[in-house]
Amino acid sequence: MEPKYGLIKFGGITLILSGILFFVQYLFMLPMPSPPLSDVVLVTWLQEWRFNLSMADELLFFATLLLIPSTVALYRILVKVDKIKTMLGCGLLAVIIPVNILLVIILGRLVYPVFNIELSPDIYKLVISIYYGGMHSVAIILSMATIILCLVIRKSVLGKPAAYFGFVVGILDLIGAYPWIVGTAMVFVSQLAFAAWFVFLGMRMLGRMEEAVG
Repeated sequence: MEPKYGLIKFGGITLILSGILFFVQYLFMLPMPSPPLSDVVLVTWLQEWRFNLSMADELLFFATLLLIPSTVALYRILVKVDKIKTMLGCGLLAVIIPVNILLVIILGRLVYPVFNIELSPDIYKLVISIYYGGMHSVAIILSMATIILCLVIRKSVLGKPAAYFGFVVGILDLIGAYPWIVGTAMVFVSQLAFAAWFVFLGMRMLGRMEEAVG
Protein backbone atom coordinates (compact mmCIF):
# COMPACT_ATOMS: atom_id res chain seq x y z
CA MET A 1 0.00 0.00 0.00
CA GLU A 2 2.87 2.35 0.84
CA PRO A 3 4.44 2.33 -2.68
CA LYS A 4 1.07 3.34 -4.18
CA TYR A 5 0.73 6.10 -1.61
CA GLY A 6 4.19 7.44 -2.47
CA LEU A 7 3.53 7.20 -6.20
CA ILE A 8 0.33 9.24 -5.98
CA LYS A 9 1.97 11.81 -3.72
CA PHE A 10 4.89 12.19 -6.11
CA GLY A 11 2.57 12.30 -9.12
CA GLY A 12 0.45 15.02 -7.53
CA ILE A 13 3.51 17.14 -6.77
CA THR A 14 4.94 16.73 -10.28
CA LEU A 15 1.57 17.60 -11.83
CA ILE A 16 1.46 20.85 -9.86
CA LEU A 17 5.02 21.71 -10.87
CA SER A 18 4.32 20.77 -14.49
CA GLY A 19 1.32 23.11 -14.63
CA ILE A 20 3.35 25.98 -13.22
CA LEU A 21 6.24 25.40 -15.62
CA PHE A 22 3.94 25.13 -18.64
CA PHE A 23 2.38 28.46 -17.77
CA VAL A 24 5.72 30.21 -17.18
CA GLN A 25 6.91 28.77 -20.49
CA TYR A 26 3.95 30.37 -22.21
CA LEU A 27 4.63 33.71 -20.48
CA PHE A 28 8.01 33.79 -22.20
CA MET A 29 6.32 33.18 -25.56
CA LEU A 30 3.43 35.57 -24.96
CA PRO A 31 5.14 38.93 -25.75
CA MET A 32 6.73 37.61 -28.95
CA PRO A 33 5.15 38.89 -32.17
CA SER A 34 4.50 36.54 -35.08
CA PRO A 35 7.68 35.61 -36.98
CA PRO A 36 8.27 38.04 -39.87
CA LEU A 37 8.36 36.83 -43.46
CA SER A 38 11.30 38.94 -44.58
CA ASP A 39 14.62 37.06 -44.39
CA VAL A 40 16.58 39.97 -42.92
CA VAL A 41 13.88 40.85 -40.38
CA LEU A 42 13.52 37.18 -39.41
CA VAL A 43 17.18 36.92 -38.41
CA THR A 44 16.83 40.12 -36.38
CA TRP A 45 13.66 38.73 -34.78
CA LEU A 46 15.48 35.57 -33.72
CA GLN A 47 18.33 37.56 -32.19
CA GLU A 48 15.95 39.91 -30.38
CA TRP A 49 13.88 37.10 -28.85
CA ARG A 50 16.70 34.60 -28.29
CA PHE A 51 16.44 34.77 -24.49
CA ASN A 52 12.67 34.20 -24.49
CA LEU A 53 12.99 31.30 -26.90
CA SER A 54 15.77 29.66 -24.90
CA MET A 55 13.90 29.99 -21.59
CA ALA A 56 10.68 28.67 -23.13
CA ASP A 57 12.65 25.75 -24.54
CA GLU A 58 14.16 24.80 -21.17
CA LEU A 59 10.85 25.14 -19.33
CA LEU A 60 9.01 23.03 -21.90
CA PHE A 61 11.59 20.28 -21.43
CA PHE A 62 11.20 20.03 -17.65
CA ALA A 63 7.43 20.56 -17.66
CA THR A 64 7.10 17.65 -20.10
CA LEU A 65 9.34 15.30 -18.10
CA LEU A 66 7.24 15.99 -15.01
CA LEU A 67 4.22 14.65 -16.88
CA ILE A 68 5.66 11.12 -16.79
CA PRO A 69 5.11 10.36 -13.06
CA SER A 70 1.95 12.47 -13.10
CA THR A 71 0.41 10.35 -15.85
CA VAL A 72 1.37 7.12 -14.08
CA ALA A 73 -0.15 8.31 -10.79
CA LEU A 74 -3.32 9.50 -12.50
CA TYR A 75 -3.64 6.13 -14.21
CA ARG A 76 -3.32 4.29 -10.87
CA ILE A 77 -6.13 6.39 -9.40
CA LEU A 78 -8.55 6.24 -12.33
CA VAL A 79 -8.04 2.73 -13.70
CA LYS A 80 -10.22 1.30 -10.93
CA VAL A 81 -13.13 3.47 -12.10
CA ASP A 82 -13.08 2.93 -15.88
CA LYS A 83 -10.18 0.99 -17.38
CA ILE A 84 -10.87 1.70 -21.06
CA LYS A 85 -11.35 5.47 -20.77
CA THR A 86 -8.40 5.73 -18.39
CA MET A 87 -6.12 3.86 -20.79
CA LEU A 88 -7.26 6.05 -23.67
CA GLY A 89 -6.94 9.35 -21.77
CA CYS A 90 -3.60 8.54 -20.16
CA GLY A 91 -2.39 7.10 -23.46
CA LEU A 92 -3.09 10.42 -25.16
CA LEU A 93 -1.22 12.22 -22.38
CA ALA A 94 1.69 9.83 -22.89
CA VAL A 95 1.71 10.61 -26.63
CA ILE A 96 2.23 14.29 -25.81
CA ILE A 97 5.49 13.57 -23.98
CA PRO A 98 7.67 12.44 -26.95
CA VAL A 99 6.05 15.04 -29.21
CA ASN A 100 6.94 17.80 -26.75
CA ILE A 101 10.50 16.51 -26.42
CA LEU A 102 10.82 16.67 -30.21
CA LEU A 103 9.47 20.24 -30.11
CA VAL A 104 12.10 21.07 -27.47
CA ILE A 105 14.80 19.93 -29.90
CA ILE A 106 13.21 21.88 -32.76
CA LEU A 107 12.82 25.07 -30.72
CA GLY A 108 16.35 24.71 -29.37
CA ARG A 109 17.73 24.68 -32.91
CA LEU A 110 16.60 28.29 -33.24
CA VAL A 111 18.69 29.52 -30.32
CA TYR A 112 21.47 27.05 -29.54
CA PRO A 113 24.51 26.69 -31.84
CA VAL A 114 25.33 23.23 -33.17
CA PHE A 115 29.00 23.11 -34.21
CA ASN A 116 28.56 26.72 -35.38
CA ILE A 117 26.37 25.52 -38.26
CA GLU A 118 24.47 28.49 -39.67
CA LEU A 119 20.99 27.94 -41.03
CA SER A 120 19.51 29.81 -43.96
CA PRO A 121 16.39 31.96 -43.44
CA ASP A 122 14.36 29.37 -45.37
CA ILE A 123 15.45 26.63 -42.95
CA TYR A 124 14.62 28.87 -40.00
CA LYS A 125 11.13 29.35 -41.46
CA LEU A 126 10.74 25.60 -41.79
CA VAL A 127 11.85 25.03 -38.19
CA ILE A 128 9.46 27.69 -36.89
CA SER A 129 6.54 26.34 -38.91
CA ILE A 130 7.18 22.79 -37.64
CA TYR A 131 7.29 24.04 -34.05
CA TYR A 132 4.02 25.94 -34.24
CA GLY A 133 2.40 23.10 -36.17
CA GLY A 134 3.52 20.72 -33.45
CA MET A 135 2.09 22.93 -30.71
CA HIS A 136 -1.21 22.99 -32.60
CA SER A 137 -1.28 19.18 -32.65
CA VAL A 138 -0.36 18.93 -28.96
CA ALA A 139 -3.20 21.29 -28.00
CA ILE A 140 -5.73 19.14 -29.86
CA ILE A 141 -4.42 15.90 -28.32
CA LEU A 142 -4.42 17.52 -24.87
CA SER A 143 -8.01 18.64 -25.38
CA MET A 144 -9.12 15.09 -26.19
CA ALA A 145 -7.14 13.61 -23.29
CA THR A 146 -8.58 16.11 -20.82
CA ILE A 147 -12.19 15.54 -21.83
CA ILE A 148 -11.85 11.74 -21.82
CA LEU A 149 -10.11 11.71 -18.44
CA CYS A 150 -12.73 14.00 -16.94
CA LEU A 151 -15.42 11.48 -17.84
CA VAL A 152 -13.62 9.18 -15.40
CA ILE A 153 -12.53 11.82 -12.88
CA ARG A 154 -16.13 12.84 -12.15
CA LYS A 155 -16.79 9.29 -10.88
CA SER A 156 -13.51 9.01 -8.99
CA VAL A 157 -12.23 10.17 -5.61
CA LEU A 158 -10.80 13.26 -7.33
CA GLY A 159 -14.34 14.57 -7.50
CA LYS A 160 -16.76 16.36 -9.79
CA PRO A 161 -15.23 19.87 -9.34
CA ALA A 162 -11.97 18.67 -10.94
CA ALA A 163 -13.95 17.01 -13.73
CA TYR A 164 -16.17 19.99 -14.52
CA PHE A 165 -13.18 22.32 -14.45
CA GLY A 166 -11.42 19.88 -16.79
CA PHE A 167 -14.31 19.84 -19.26
CA VAL A 168 -14.03 23.63 -19.57
CA VAL A 169 -10.25 23.36 -19.93
CA GLY A 170 -10.60 20.71 -22.65
CA ILE A 171 -12.84 23.01 -24.68
CA LEU A 172 -10.47 25.95 -24.13
CA ASP A 173 -7.51 23.80 -25.20
CA LEU A 174 -9.28 23.05 -28.46
CA ILE A 175 -10.07 26.73 -29.00
CA GLY A 176 -6.51 27.73 -28.12
CA ALA A 177 -5.17 25.34 -30.74
CA TYR A 178 -6.17 27.90 -33.38
CA PRO A 179 -4.36 31.11 -32.34
CA TRP A 180 -4.55 32.56 -35.84
CA ILE A 181 -8.35 32.53 -35.49
CA VAL A 182 -9.05 33.32 -31.82
CA GLY A 183 -6.17 35.72 -31.13
CA THR A 184 -3.59 36.08 -28.38
CA ALA A 185 -6.00 36.96 -25.56
CA MET A 186 -8.05 33.78 -25.99
CA VAL A 187 -4.93 31.65 -26.22
CA PHE A 188 -3.69 33.22 -22.97
CA VAL A 189 -6.98 32.28 -21.28
CA SER A 190 -6.70 28.69 -22.51
CA GLN A 191 -3.08 28.42 -21.31
CA LEU A 192 -3.95 29.87 -17.91
CA ALA A 193 -6.90 27.50 -17.49
CA PHE A 194 -4.81 24.51 -18.59
CA ALA A 195 -2.05 25.31 -16.08
CA ALA A 196 -4.57 26.02 -13.30
CA TRP A 197 -6.30 22.69 -13.92
CA PHE A 198 -3.01 20.80 -13.63
CA VAL A 199 -2.31 22.54 -10.32
CA PHE A 200 -5.86 21.95 -9.05
CA LEU A 201 -5.84 18.30 -10.11
CA GLY A 202 -2.45 17.79 -8.47
CA MET A 203 -3.78 19.26 -5.24
CA ARG A 204 -6.80 16.96 -5.40
CA MET A 205 -4.46 13.99 -5.84
CA LEU A 206 -2.50 15.04 -2.76
CA GLY A 207 -5.65 15.66 -0.74
CA ARG A 208 -7.29 12.34 -1.65
CA MET A 209 -4.30 10.01 -1.38
CA GLU A 210 -5.77 7.79 1.32
CA GLU A 211 -9.02 7.33 -0.61
CA ALA A 212 -7.15 6.80 -3.85
CA VAL A 213 -5.10 3.88 -2.52
CA GLY A 214 -7.98 2.44 -0.56
